[in-house]
Amino acid sequence: MKIAFVVHDYRRFEGHSRYVVELATRFAQEHEVHVFANHIEAQENTAIYFHHVPAWRPNALASILTFAVAATLLVRGNFDIIHNQGLCGLRGNVFTTHICNRAWHRALRKSAGGLTFREWVSGSTLSALEHLFYRHAGNCHIIAVSQRVAGDITRWYRSKAPISVIYHGVDLDAFPPARRSPLRHAVRAECGLAHQEMAFLFVGDMRKGGLQCITALALLPTGKLLFVSRSPDASYRALAAQLGLSERVRFLGSTKEIAKYYAAADALLLPTHYDSFALVLTEAMASSLPVVVSREAGAAELIRNGINGLLLDDFADSKELAEKMRLLTEDRTLALSIGESARRTVEDHSWDATASQTMQVYQQVHAKRDESQPSLNRPQKVLTP
Repeated sequence: MKIAFVVHDYRRFEGHSRYVVELATRFAQEHEVHVFANHIEAQENTAIYFHHVPAWRPNALASILTFAVAATLLVRGNFDIIHNQGLCGLRGNVFTTHICNRAWHRALRKSAGGLTFREWVSGSTLSALEHLFYRHAGNCHIIAVSQRVAGDITRWYRSKAPISVIYHGVDLDAFPPARRSPLRHAVRAECGLAHQEMAFLFVGDMRKGGLQCITALALLPTGKLLFVSRSPDASYRALAAQLGLSERVRFLGSTKEIAKYYAAADALLLPTHYDSFALVLTEAMASSLPVVVSREAGAAELIRNGINGLLLDDFADSKELAEKMRLLTEDRTLALSIGESARRTVEDHSWDATASQTMQVYQQVHAKRDESQPSLNRPQKVLTP
């Protein structure tokens, strides 16, 4: 097959980008793969053909809109599959839905008590564009990264396009069980953690539960909390200081070496108000960490409460979160058991498995198009919604 991926950025870190890197690298072994992106990270796989897509990127909204216009004009050719990441462009026949913006902004408004003007403008614009696209995307095939997202685009956008739910994969080699990692002791020492001290880890956007984590920690007599995030943290530092937790909360900034913090931790916390999937969850599970996550995360669909993770019924309830944290702190045997079960769960969700399921969608789309174009001499046409 001749396959084109369309994505804002091609780099190994972050959700959409990581997804395309993993799929493109695997498919390039047997197929002709092209990647259309604005930022392209240097990489070793020269079997992939790269194409630069210009975009004006002063903010997220301008980036999305200008990239989509440019990509729609530039992505041309006799491709068997054009695979877009959300609204990266309109010329395509497979679209992966990584987020439903209407659901995200509704959840954010509920969680924060309102939206900033910029968030309101961005959310309203993107929701309207997504509604227009998904409502009339009947000729395309949608890949949703969770049942949560599949339900959201059906509910909020009345999408009638065929949908396949394919979870993100996880690199099982990159995230070995934490307690067997050679990095564990050194990184724990670097973070100021005592030998048996319970270390809770939070990774990602601080709006997805940073406040609840700090408030919950204040209800426990022991344990430390590590934040790995690029979000502004001044207000969270102030809250930690106000609650007398300055010595028990560490703000580590962002990193490209996230595996070392999984290795140092004893549990992952994600009391998010909304997450279409949450790669950090499956990465932590691969690291054999017990995870405490709200039911609002797409990857929570993989969790059996008390078996391979702990589910929060109310993402905003710091007391409920504290109870789960206390349980893991006081019953280390249970914590280890949950972590081991978590690792076994995600062993069935490698990137190889994700690629295999995605290729089945490609074959289905390609076969359907061949049926509608029986003449072998007729040039193949990419469906445009």
